[in-house]
Amino acid sequence: MALPSAPRRSGPRIAHWGAALAVGWLGCGAALAQRGAPDRAVAVPAGRLDAGLRRLAAATGWQILFDPALVGDRRTRAIVSTTDPPGALARMLSGSGLKARRLAGGVFIIVTAAPPRRPASASATPPPATVEDEIVVTALKRATALDDTELSIATLSAATIEARNVTDLRAAARLLPGLAAFNTSALQQRLAVRGVSATGEATVGVYYGESPIAGPSGTGADPGASAPDIDLVDIERIELLKGPQGTLYGASSMGGTLRILPHAVDLDRSGAWVEAQGDLVAHGGAGGALVAMANPVLVPDRLAARLVAYHRTLGGYIDNDRLESADRGRLQREGVRIQVAWQPDQAIRLDTLYLHQRTGLDDGGFWDPALGRYRVAQPTLTPNSDRLDLASATLHATLDGAVVTATGSYLRRRIVRQIDYTAVLARQRDSVAGCLRLAGLPTGASCDAAARTAYHAYVDARLPAILYQPNRLTGISGEVRMAAPAGAAFAWTLGAFVEDRRDAVDSYAAHAGADDGRLVRPLDIIGLRTIATGFDQQAVFAEATHAVVPRLSATAGLRLYRYRRQGSGTVPVPNIITGSAMATGGRYTGSAGGSNLKGELAYRVPGGPLVYALVSEGFRPGGINVTPGLAADERSFGADHLWNYELGAKAGRGRWSIEAAAYVIDWHAATFAVTSANGAFIYNVNLSNVAIRGGEVRGSVVAGPFRLAAAASFTDARLGEDTLLGTTEGMGRRGDRLPNLPQWAYLVSGEARLGSWTLGADVSGNGAAPTGFNAGNPYYGRTGARIEVAAHAGWQAGRWRLDANIDNLFDAIAPVRLQSSAFGARQLYSARPRTLSLRARTDW
Repeated sequence: MALPSAPRRSGPRIAHWGAALAVGWLGCGAALAQRGAPDRAVAVPAGRLDAGLRRLAAATGWQILFDPALVGDRRTRAIVSTTDPPGALARMLSGSGLKARRLAGGVFIIVTAAPPRRPASASATPPPATVEDEIVVTALKRATALDDTELSIATLSAATIEARNVTDLRAAARLLPGLAAFNTSALQQRLAVRGVSATGEATVGVYYGESPIAGPSGTGADPGASAPDIDLVDIERIELLKGPQGTLYGASSMGGTLRILPHAVDLDRSGAWVEAQGDLVAHGGAGGALVAMANPVLVPDRLAARLVAYHRTLGGYIDNDRLESADRGRLQREGVRIQVAWQPDQAIRLDTLYLHQRTGLDDGGFWDPALGRYRVAQPTLTPNSDRLDLASATLHATLDGAVVTATGSYLRRRIVRQIDYTAVLARQRDSVAGCLRLAGLPTGASCDAAARTAYHAYVDARLPAILYQPNRLTGISGEVRMAAPAGAAFAWTLGAFVEDRRDAVDSYAAHAGADDGRLVRPLDIIGLRTIATGFDQQAVFAEATHAVVPRLSATAGLRLYRYRRQGSGTVPVPNIITGSAMATGGRYTGSAGGSNLKGELAYRVPGGPLVYALVSEGFRPGGINVTPGLAADERSFGADHLWNYELGAKAGRGRWSIEAAAYVIDWHAATFAVTSANGAFIYNVNLSNVAIRGGEVRGSVVAGPFRLAAAASFTDARLGEDTLLGTTEGMGRRGDRLPNLPQWAYLVSGEARLGSWTLGADVSGNGAAPTGFNAGNPYYGRTGARIEVAAHAGWQAGRWRLDANIDNLFDAIAPVRLQSSAFGARQLYSARPRTLSLRARTDW
């Protein structure tokens, strides 16, 4: 049987490809035209080093970042007129004990020069603990010190990620209070920042490098339910930007943006490392990982590559009593990342990236607390998989009067979902409507005893059952940004963004084997729906910052956008039991456009903190419901919109830093999912307004070899009006808390560097959360509070490094989400049991 695919529009499709490539590479011609130009002559007089660095930055257009306390009163010799700016910078720092670390786009960071490496056999005293090497971030599309960034932002450095063996977003979220990550299904998760969580387009934009990554719409028009979970191997930094980011990020993000930044290609030095890991999971099986990285320099300072390959297995720990199957929930993730960097001169750098990852989970990953710890009685086995391919090219160019960054990306995801469908079909066993459909009788007629018997036999013969849903997504995007050079009195950013996505899903209701619970092959089809959707958007955005008076700066931002969405569906095989035969074929479209604003004032108190007041606006596109049995006015749902009002302050000096923010969010026409009366279908509606109030604080302090850090967030997200639109999560009254969002989240972390050893521990957790709204919801419940303790130890000598990690040290039941619906009750997703990991790594 030939299945329909995503809508085909050859002419417009080609136009979208052309537009994406044009926007993604806008400015490349001008940048490449600069390639042959000789470096301009620069000269720096003798005097204070800090003044000399500023003069060099102004002359070259570079961003040279340094901590004034680090540079201090150091002096520099005179640099006579030269056309070799990198050489001039090296001569300025010679003998100072400092060095320049280079990033992409003409950005240099002045850091302490590392002492020569001692032989492995020699005794060495490691440097004292310092504030993590996450002081420089690029959240504002320019490199800034973390404590001088006019934005609420949380980061994880490479050192934190590696020491704590953070390999996925769930583990990262434990270290980033304010970021919620909870399961939506097996191998699927939704991200939320500051309580902004809803179905439909993602409320948190996820970037890998410079590329946005989306999820497929599925049957519920819910791309946000499939946040990408890329293995966090060889990652330089993770940045969590809180609040709307549409005036700086092309893909926009109503609640926040999560940036995963892999290590850049090193053009200066070749290197490689290999790491092997073994895991033991309490109550379950074993696992392990093998990871390798190579960074060959092909042409010194000009051309190099970075190659990363990994294979990771996490042991299962859930037992299925009905099917007598043990240690289910085993996860495998394998992938490769290929990066190539070419820098023909100091003003231009081209970075290309290809990422391929395959993830597989051998079952649903949840368990039933009523049956005992890590036990389930599901009648089927439901493996899931996610294959992701991402290719991108990014050009960084420093021109006269501007810095240009242009990116073009291609994304492809292939997700295969399997969901137990037995309970949904079994609920329809006494359905009069189902009996009439099987008997071919009109609505309003009655089924006699013989018809009911035949219908019961028909339903029973198709149990157990699985929803088998292959999802296909392809997307292209292009983004170009131009920004003022470093040191400009008037800082500005101007950008354009285009995106074109196409996805399709084939939703089979199919019979599973009664003995082993596996999907019967070839498929024994009970019903089949196909849905194809398209989404394209265009946006231009700008932001500018100007010093009103000394130490007081004002920022204004604007985003103009337009989007168009299409959807179509067919029912090649009607499902008589649930009534998908009621669906009618057809094509549905919707489009909208508008603008978002941002305004901010920031004041740097002399010798004190940075204080800022921010107002920002966010939006999400609406969508199409391709769902059986909906009325015409239910076929689409509109865009939602919010205003974020924020006050914040941050300060840091040498060995301590602190940051705090308070915010109020007014969210209008929030989108949530409701379920059809028979529990078989899900669709989206716009609810009433939502009021969110909250605050967050983080701090760190270093004393000798010891470092202590703490962070906490409070989020109170509630309905502002009675909303009685559906039968499950769409029903709520004023004051009801939004589902799955704990009010409190916290982290306390300590670490010590003693000789060749690093020792540390983290305590993280969050409060309880409702599982849905409580206005007549039969599935209403609460996900309990979570607390986890993790410990890590590392030993390094020369090129060898050994690490031990214990996650969930006290083997606590740390719930992530308790989910109940017509698909099944008491499905508890929780943190993994106590897991011991041992790793060995060698560098060369």
